Amino acid sequence: MSAAPALDGLQAYVAAHERIAAKLPGGGAWHAVRREALERLLQLGWPTARDESWKYVPLRLLEKRVFDAPAPAALPVDATALARGALKLAGAHQLVFVNGHFAASLSSALPGSDIEVTPLELALEREPERIRARMPLPGDAADQRLTLLNLAFLAAGAEIRINAGASPAPLYLLFVSSGEHRASHPRLLIDLQTGARASIIEHFVTEGDAETFANSVTDIRLGTGAHLEHVVVTEPSARGFVLGSIEAQLGADSRLLLHRVLLSGLLSRSSLRASLEGRGASIDANALLLADGREHLEAHSVICHRATDAKSAERFRGVAGGRGRGVFNGRIVVEAGAARSESQQSSRSLLLSEQAEIDSRPQLEILNNDVKCSHGSTTGQLDPAMLFYLLSRGIDPETARALLIYAFLDDVLVRLELKDLRQQLERRITNALPNKQRIEEFL
Repeated sequence: MSAAPALDGLQAYVAAHERIAAKLPGGGAWHAVRREALERLLQLGWPTARDESWKYVPLRLLEKRVFDAPAPAALPVDATALARGALKLAGAHQLVFVNGHFAASLSSALPGSDIEVTPLELALEREPERIRARMPLPGDAADQRLTLLNLAFLAAGAEIRINAGASPAPLYLLFVSSGEHRASHPRLLIDLQTGARASIIEHFVTEGDAETFANSVTDIRLGTGAHLEHVVVTEPSARGFVLGSIEAQLGADSRLLLHRVLLSGLLSRSSLRASLEGRGASIDANALLLADGREHLEAHSVICHRATDAKSAERFRGVAGGRGRGVFNGRIVVEAGAARSESQQSSRSLLLSEQAEIDSRPQLEILNNDVKCSHGSTTGQLDPAMLFYLLSRGIDPETARALLIYAFLDDVLVRLELKDLRQQLERRITNALPNKQRIEEFL
């Protein structure tokens, strides 16, 4: 492969690519696309702290580790242990992906006529040119570097299409990272046609306590009047890496209700790039993180208003204890032609120890005078007045603190439309807090 000299942190990916490139689906045309993506990444290098959107990300943790190439097929996993860690969503279709590859034996039957789900391996083999047109080569921006890496190894994931006017049962996608020092690069293509409504959950977990790296990309496109509730839950092992990118294009009068819940991981980052392309498009982007130990959890976003009467609301709630670190880095851009736009941005954070840290950067860039926009940010400790109130009611200090933390984070979870999912995420947060049994008595 001819390219500029590779950076040391990327050498392992070059060697891995050379071993498996010829075996990846899609034929010669896709081989050339993957090769071009990797060459561009080699020339650009990893993002650095000089790139504003990566200012706080400790990519050195990833650079100094060597992750093996993605497995050519789904590796066997412990089905019993998998069931214990999975979310239980009544009536939902469950699709399991092991290192990005669809695992039919662990999944429920594929949905019926209202929704079409195709494993990406099959789509690449059957219609390589159509998939290639759906996935243009990313640009040179720092935010696109991991998308380039995903494209260089593209082989696994799914294409999901919700037909016009359809409203199918929720779709639960469980992504399992398996195998010590194993990388995976799943890609989701999600299309909702005119008037369609859907709920899709992405859940990232690790089998055991393996050190794994999941580099996922989700591409969402909403047609006129479509409505999507999309939930991303990252819950890898304490040694796991999950770096996810969401790219969304919203048509006229469509709505994206996005929830990102980051609960664990040595390095877990969810990045959103949303474009409100059609008149009346709207997005509610909610994010919460609960960082402890030495975890680094981050929610990043760029939301662009490009059409008239567009609306966006962004809410972030973060809690960090121990030596944990959280980051919210969000930017809303209202372009010159986006008259009558409305936007609200709120970031609130709690620090539970002297070593914990949360960095918050809410940003507004307004290029049109006919708008209603606001933003705000607070970072601090638990409200002493609220703590005193609970103590005066006979609640012990540790339980009182845990209840206030729970209520703080639940301000985001209550916005979930899926009641089953909300209740289970609330329980998982409760389990991460001290005195969980006493907390449950009050809920």
